[in-house]
Amino acid sequence: MKLWKLLLISALSVFFIWLFINRINFNEIKTIWLSIPLRFPLLFMLLSLPQYCVRSYRWGLLLRPFKRQIPFSSLMNFTLIGFMISYLLPGRLGEIARPVLLAEKEKIKKSQAIATIINERLFDLLTVLLLLTLYLISGLGKASPILLRLKVLAFLLLPLVFLIFALITLANSEKFLPRTERLIQWLSRVLPARFRASASAALVHFVKALHLNLGWTGIAQVFFFSLLHWGIILFSYWLLMRGFSGISLDLPSLIPFLAVIFVSAAVPTPGMAGSLDLAAKYALVGLFAIQEKTAVAFTILFHFLLLAPPIVLGLIAFWREGLNFKIIGRMRKKDELSTVR
Repeated sequence: MKLWKLLLISALSVFFIWLFINRINFNEIKTIWLSIPLRFPLLFMLLSLPQYCVRSYRWGLLLRPFKRQIPFSSLMNFTLIGFMISYLLPGRLGEIARPVLLAEKEKIKKSQAIATIINERLFDLLTVLLLLTLYLISGLGKASPILLRLKVLAFLLLPLVFLIFALITLANSEKFLPRTERLIQWLSRVLPARFRASASAALVHFVKALHLNLGWTGIAQVFFFSLLHWGIILFSYWLLMRGFSGISLDLPSLIPFLAVIFVSAAVPTPGMAGSLDLAAKYALVGLFAIQEKTAVAFTILFHFLLLAPPIVLGLIAFWREGLNFKIIGRMRKKDELSTVR
């Protein structure tokens, strides 16, 4: 990552953190933490294990068109490694590292592995949007400016996600694939002549890899495990909130909160520092009228508990796979990523 990008992301993160903790009395925060029964934070961390297990298994389903038998241990290890890298370094580098490292170990094309991560994120977005849409049309929740913005966001993005899936399918259909290839070759003319052929070939291969060649049964399985994954996450937040005397919410009410933090997690700050915290406080106060000190106490705690398991387990998986951090330095170079095939 270029220095100016790193400085910009760091400055953005610091600014968000300042907005988050501004005018907060940390003695009050400490008092709230001391009042929480220990079982709730422990259960929150324990529930991260089935989350990553389900996510890893779903990734294996998306990879089946390229290699049917990938050991679950590899899927789990590289899932944890990817999240560990994304949480420790800026730029969401783990989203590239985990498919590339898995592809090298399992002898599949890197473009195919990276394409599964894009499809994985599309399924995540689709699942969260569907949950949010169902919540909104059910009439649950009190009207608020935040809920209104989420309603607009859901009704705009949900059709867009379906459109993206439709375009990927159409671009890979027998009738339109030659046109897709010609379009990519035409677009590649902006590149220097020596890179043109290899770049267009790589992009064609990548577009083909995006196609969900799973059949309706396979797609239904992926969607089921997406629902299960986000259901576990939703339940874990609800369980942790039960430890706070100033928070009393039913399980469905957490769906808009989940949507807000899902969007904020896309900001490429290291460990989602600042962006996640500010968004969570904003949602808790704006959606549920929770006291600011309680919202801050909950956010700091869940953010720490969210990061700790994948970082610790990711470091263990990193060691088990025989990797070293030099390979991460190599991946940070732009020219390495441009050669992905």
